[in-house]
Amino acid sequence: MASRSPKSNSVPIQIERNPYSTCFTEPGKLPFIFSRADQLEHLLTEFERHGFRGQIVGPHGCGKTTLTMTLEPYLESRFTEIKRITIRNDGTVSGNIRKNGGQKQDMSTLFVIDGIENISWLQRKIFLKSIKMNVGGLLLTTHRAIKGIPVIHQITPSFEIFAKVVSHISPNHPTAPQHLKRVFSQNNDSIRESLMSLYTIWEGDRKRFIPVRDTQSAQ
Repeated sequence: MASRSPKSNSVPIQIERNPYSTCFTEPGKLPFIFSRADQLEHLLTEFERHGFRGQIVGPHGCGKTTLTMTLEPYLESRFTEIKRITIRNDGTVSGNIRKNGGQKQDMSTLFVIDGIENISWLQRKIFLKSIKMNVGGLLLTTHRAIKGIPVIHQITPSFEIFAKVVSHISPNHPTAPQHLKRVFSQNNDSIRESLMSLYTIWEGDRKRFIPVRDTQSAQ
């Protein structure tokens, strides 16, 4: 009679997912962190004071889109619909600027437009004119202020905010401030690029100590 192979008592290694993966850090997954507690209320007051027309200005990767998503719950009581439009670096536009059936939006609609600076001034003028006439609110994000729309918030990236973002993402894995400062500086004070660097560093450290087959099984 053939002998049975002994059952393995080994426990599969549980590999923690990289906390800096885009599924955890993309806009909407993290709250925007203000440098002061009163900034949110001030921003909302300014937006309303200017007739719900405003722009959020800041460099690439500083959290402008995240901020607009953080504002949404506070604006849903004022607008029945919030529409998002993204203008990419090549000028292509994604998002729906009309309701089904070709009907224009009404005055209870808020438009949030990311990357307005990615089209020419003439295209921008025509684009904004066609929208402003038919909607109740307009919120832009841009890395440089454009004329005709009040600036309701200016984002200035800082290491303090970056450190708070990292602490929020990975509270169980504190990172030395000196290391974070070096990463932040190497990425020209861009929070988004710095988080991408931390993703790469995390993957490198994990693969250094974990067999390749276990690393692959965790992905």
